[in-house]
Formats: sequence, structure tokens, C-alpha cells
Amino acid sequence: MADKVDRFALYRIKYINEAEATYYQQLGKVLADIEKEIIETVDTLPTILDSVTKKQKLFQLKTSIDMRPKIQAIIEKHYPRYADRIVREGFNKQAKRIERAFKELGAVPIAFQSLTETDLALIKNLKLNAFNQFQDIKNKFTRKLNEQLYASTIVGRTKQEAIEELATTINGIYKRSSQQGVNRLVGYIEANRFKKSKKAQVDKALLKLQTHYGADRTGESMRRYSTQLINDSFRDFDAQLNAKKSEDAGLTYVKYTGDIITATREFCRRMVLGKYRSYIRSPERRQQGIFTKDEVREVFTKNSWGGKRSGDVLVVRGGYNCRHQWSYVNPDWYNKNGDLNI
Repeated sequence: MADKVDRFALYRIKYINEAEATYYQQLGKVLADIEKEIIETVDTLPTILDSVTKKQKLFQLKTSIDMRPKIQAIIEKHYPRYADRIVREGFNKQAKRIERAFKELGAVPIAFQSLTETDLALIKNLKLNAFNQFQDIKNKFTRKLNEQLYASTIVGRTKQEAIEELATTINGIYKRSSQQGVNRLVGYIEANRFKKSKKAQVDKALLKLQTHYGADRTGESMRRYSTQLINDSFRDFDAQLNAKKSEDAGLTYVKYTGDIITATREFCRRMVLGKYRSYIRSPERRQQGIFTKDEVREVFTKNSWGGKRSGDVLVVRGGYNCRHQWSYVNPDWYNKNGDLNI
């Protein structure tokens, strides 16, 4: 049975997972609105009949250039507001959960059990950093969409071909289609992709999109970058705020917390199962499974695995989409067998 330290770490992880699922669903609506409005705008572009292919093709470079401020305005209307909601609402709630964990743990000086002025300043900076990363995605894909439309006009692609490319750049495999079968699958995936009980069915729907319908799973979509940032920004925020509060409270040792599932990375699996305890220099802490920060960094530096991120292991943990977190502890809280005494 998990001890109090582990329970509070799992509590933080649980609500990060729930927040992610909520904001992922909201992202689907935001990107669907962006895609719809951009397609409707691009659909007004004039075309000319190609004498060879007998298809209507784009031909006026000036009109494609005139689309740039319109595309920018559509993305600006939806995306920054969504990003602001994540960092204001989502991050604030997670900060309160960290505060609750410190209060109810009760083993740190009372001065550090609540959010301090220093904590609030850090929260403000972390929120700004995360928002700026969302802004980078917005700017990157605004440029990319404009460049794609301009290139499509230069080479004389059909309007439908240009629209398909733009939709794929926004939503990847989740782009809407004129085929009802595709849209049914997309709708099913969007509604169930975060439900563990539906994983097999969602994977099957994804496979059908790619094989039967030939839907493209592009890596360079606004959805993919946004989804990745939602995950990493939430967990990095939690890790950094928790680390700073722990350091202020004099907690300099760490334990790794989280469950093991099929997709768990090798680093996380071995860390949770205690396979890296040989890096712990103290026999007593080795028995307890408690690392110093330097010992953990040594593990991180000397081992490689798929999905590993650059950065400090105390922030990036197991890598991209990692669902584990560090708990900061005092070895004196534990007996020689690793059982919590507080």
C-alpha cells in the first residue's frame, strides 16, 4: 500500500492526467474551428481551368498573399485564448494541489507549507514561459499555412488539394473529410482517445483511417505540437514548482513515483522497480530507494532510452509524455526497510 508521500505524488499525477484530458478535448474544438474558418476563407479564392488536367487550379499569387492576414486573424482569434486558459486556470489549480500536498504531509516547516511570495513569482514566470511556447506554435503554423498556400498557387494546385494540405497541417490525421466514413472514425477517435478502456478500439480506428481510407498521420501538425506541449508543460510546471518548494523546505533527496503500464519507458520502469538502486552510494538509502539529486542525474546521464528529453532529469523525468513525478523526501522519515515513519 502506498505511503503518504507516494499518495500525494499520485494525487498530483491524477489531476494532471485529468487536466490534460480536459484540455485535449478543448484543443480538438479549437483546431476544428480554426480548420473550418481557414477552409471557408481559402474556398473563396478564384481558380482557372487548367487546359491539360481540365481541373480548376489556383492561379493568382496576389490573392494568396492577401489571405495571410486573414489566416493569421483566424488563428489569433482562437489559439492564444485557449493557451491562456491552460496556463491561468490549469496551472493555478495544480499549484494549489502542490500546496495541499505540502500542508497535509505536515513534515516540513510550517513556513513552507503554503505558497510563498517566492512561489507566486515562480508560478508567474512558469506560466509566462509556457504561454510563450504556445505562442511559438501559433507563429510557426501561421507561417507554415501561409507558405503552403503560396506554394500551392505557384505550382497551380487545385483548390481542393491546397485545402487538404492546410487541413492536414492543422489537424494531422484528425482532419475532416468529405467522406462520411472518415468523419465517423475521426469523431470516434476524438471522443475516446483518452479512455483507457477504449484504447484497442481507438488503435483499430486509427489503423483503418490510414489503411482503408488512406488518411495521413503527418508529424508536422499543429495538433501534434499542441498535444505534446500540453503534456510536457503541465508536468514540467508541477516538477519545477514542487522542486523549488522542496528545496526551500530543505528536502534534498528524491523518490520516483508513478505506475507501470505497457507503454512505460525503460528508464521509468527500472526506476520504479528499484533497478537503479546500485547508483545510491549509501547502503541505508539504497534499501529505502532514496536518491540524492546527483545520483539521479548520474543515472540519467549514463543511460539511454527511447523518448529521452534533453534537460535536467528532475524536470524532464523519463522524457516526452512521461507520467511519473519525483517526490522530495528526508531519509529520516523512513526506517531501514524504507517504511515511512511520519
